[in-house]
Amino acid sequence: MSKKIGLALGSGGARGWAHIGVIRALERAGIPIDYIAGASIGAFVGAIYAAGELDELEEFVRDLNWKMILSLFDVVFPTCGLLDGNKIYDLLTEHLQELCIEEAGIPFCCVATDLITGKEVLLRSGKMADAVRASISIPGIFTPFQHEGCYLGDGGIVNPVPVQVVREMGADIVIAVNLNHVDPADLEPQLEETEVEETFQRRQRLNAAGEVIEEETNFITRIRKRYQSLQEGIQEKISQWIPDEPAGPNIFDVIGTTLNVMEQSITRSILAQYPPDLLLQPKLSQYGIFDFHEADPIIREGYRQMRRAIPELRQKLEG
Repeated sequence: MSKKIGLALGSGGARGWAHIGVIRALERAGIPIDYIAGASIGAFVGAIYAAGELDELEEFVRDLNWKMILSLFDVVFPTCGLLDGNKIYDLLTEHLQELCIEEAGIPFCCVATDLITGKEVLLRSGKMADAVRASISIPGIFTPFQHEGCYLGDGGIVNPVPVQVVREMGADIVIAVNLNHVDPADLEPQLEETEVEETFQRRQRLNAAGEVIEEETNFITRIRKRYQSLQEGIQEKISQWIPDEPAGPNIFDVIGTTLNVMEQSITRSILAQYPPDLLLQPKLSQYGIFDFHEADPIIREGYRQMRRAIPELRQKLEG
């Protein structure tokens, strides 16, 4: 009987694009993923992969810029969050349609936090889009998501790397991806890989004459149209929240750094209590949790870390 592999995809904002690279490295090595549990951005990427839509997500995030990111958010009167997540929810709904978690191609569990009780909430059934919208609701930034009478928020608050969750799903070997590891050496420039990975070449299709046909999925097309329609209001939003010459850290920097420090502490405690079989800690200290426009190097780092760990993983699978 072959051993089952589970991914525990951690929280960490934009650093979560590294999860795409981790999955790509496993795919290229021909190693199947049997279970996925994710918190926050880990839930987002994990859900998209479990739904079989990772190609579209990867193409989209590689084209992101900060203005496009802002176009997906609505500034609201700051009662319980600075940004309304309705556009993100619409985006998820369009992408995942009415897919339920229990219908996904890979067993999936989404970790969220009950913002009233402070308890962990495990979402194993129901609409995938609902679960992800809840788990990515960063406190103070996004308005909470109301679900069955509860106000749910970022799963990283209580369980930034859900190792035990995916183990209890049935995984024999758990690969955990910690996005919040900090090492001073991480801030030093990293040498680029000499090998050009075909995984990271822009996906293209050739016609009969061997000419490249530019291809856009319906998902990508919808996003581009939405972005174009929101251009008029973008400048006002930018000037409201991110001045051209800020005197110091803006509110997103402050909240992001605070959450990062908190999650580092919680992550250390969780990993000590529930050690994974294989721990990946991509070197991402130089990226803030809102650096969603830095997808390419972040994906590459996730891929690099997983690829280097493949021999160790194979030993565990054969042991």
